[in-house]
Amino acid sequence: MAKQPRQIIEEYYEVLWNEKKLSEANKFLHSTITFRGSLGMRVEGINGFCDYAKMLFGAFPNLYHVIEDVVCEGDKVAARVVYTGTHSGKLFGFEPTGNRIRYSGASFFQFENDKIIDIWVLGDLNALYGQLSNA
Repeated sequence: MAKQPRQIIEEYYEVLWNEKKLSEANKFLHSTITFRGSLGMRVEGINGFCDYAKMLFGAFPNLYHVIEDVVCEGDKVAARVVYTGTHSGKLFGFEPTGNRIRYSGASFFQFENDKIIDIWVLGDLNALYGQLSNA
């Protein structure tokens, strides 16, 4: 029996983001995935996605995602997520502050053949940047 989109999204966050097992990305992501992140990045393909994730892990080695809500309709899923971590590496001109960050976002997913083919993340950048700029 095929996994439901909600289950795939829950595992996507747990395995790829929280456990940082990017070697398992092909289990969740379509080979032609397009990922648009809140931080102004657009990447394509599994390698592009993994490079983006590694960049974030470099800035926030303990980055953690908590799912607050998930809404599914057909081949589309929306998830409201809270992101936490410690700013330990440079990110977009922000030198490491050691600050513990916490901000919210929403991610919109589209599926094709039980794999995520499109992700669009909209995060609260005002909250994030405020936490990165205060030492």
